[in-house]
Amino acid sequence: MSDRRATFWEHVYDLRARDLIPRVWRTGDLRPFLAGPESPQFALTTINVCPFNSSVSTDGTKVGDFVAKGAAPKVWRVGRGQFQLVEDPGDDGATREAEKRRAMNRADQLRLRTKATSGRRGGAFVSTPARSTPPTEPLPESSNRYPSFSIALDPAQRQELASLSTANKAVSIVRAHLRDRYGNRAEIEDDRDGVDLRISIDGRRERVEIKGTESPTLDWHMLKVSSRKSHDALTSGDAAIYRVVDVSGPTPRIYVLTHGQHFTLEPEPRWAVKRVTPADERYSLRGEPYRYELPHEPVASDDWELRP
Repeated sequence: MSDRRATFWEHVYDLRARDLIPRVWRTGDLRPFLAGPESPQFALTTINVCPFNSSVSTDGTKVGDFVAKGAAPKVWRVGRGQFQLVEDPGDDGATREAEKRRAMNRADQLRLRTKATSGRRGGAFVSTPARSTPPTEPLPESSNRYPSFSIALDPAQRQELASLSTANKAVSIVRAHLRDRYGNRAEIEDDRDGVDLRISIDGRRERVEIKGTESPTLDWHMLKVSSRKSHDALTSGDAAIYRVVDVSGPTPRIYVLTHGQHFTLEPEPRWAVKRVTPADERYSLRGEPYRYELPHEPVASDDWELRP
């Protein structure tokens, strides 16, 4: 690759392909290779600013200035000052293509939700992300009280969820959130031992019980835990509840609830509800005429056998 003709991003891809920078990197990881005496000598302002301007956040809240103006996102912003290439050389072709489409869709969503100022501040384009809900509509529950994440669903995703039950919508939304936020770093599998999912992210493991509701609020009175295994996993701290609200809306929200901090589990009696059979069904021949035929004859005498 010719340094004279290569772009900044071509150099970053090359560094990643040669495993000279980690999969999740910071701008400081680039400096020894792009600002040293043997490097292409990119300006520090380019190294420090370009990744932010060309990024889209995995949690759906931030978009870089270049992306806000229509450029294709080059990196995911996965943490504070942390980036990951959208098309990482370590992924196969199908994964890179899927990540590219996901990043473009996320960028389109964020552009629609972004209020851009008409001027420039300090020589740079300034954009202000819009809130996930209109300013006049408060969040259904305080995000400070309960940790939560808002998920923006595009029309295609909502169409996919339309035919599912409330419970299955909730599970699908949680899976989509984890994929969007952590990408290939998240390993998700069915738990099959009392709760819904078992998640592993960068070596950190978590089990989650997922509860969905059509309501835009937490709907506490409808929140029930049925099985003993679920109860034990939650009360021991081995699992958390992900309460997904507004599962059929365009921006469902996931609340992360921890036993002892956000909720307790209290036993309550339950009774089986049985339908009362009306009298006319229990005694269907009541009131009907009847008659006796051959009243003095033995009953089924030929059906009996005598055996020694």
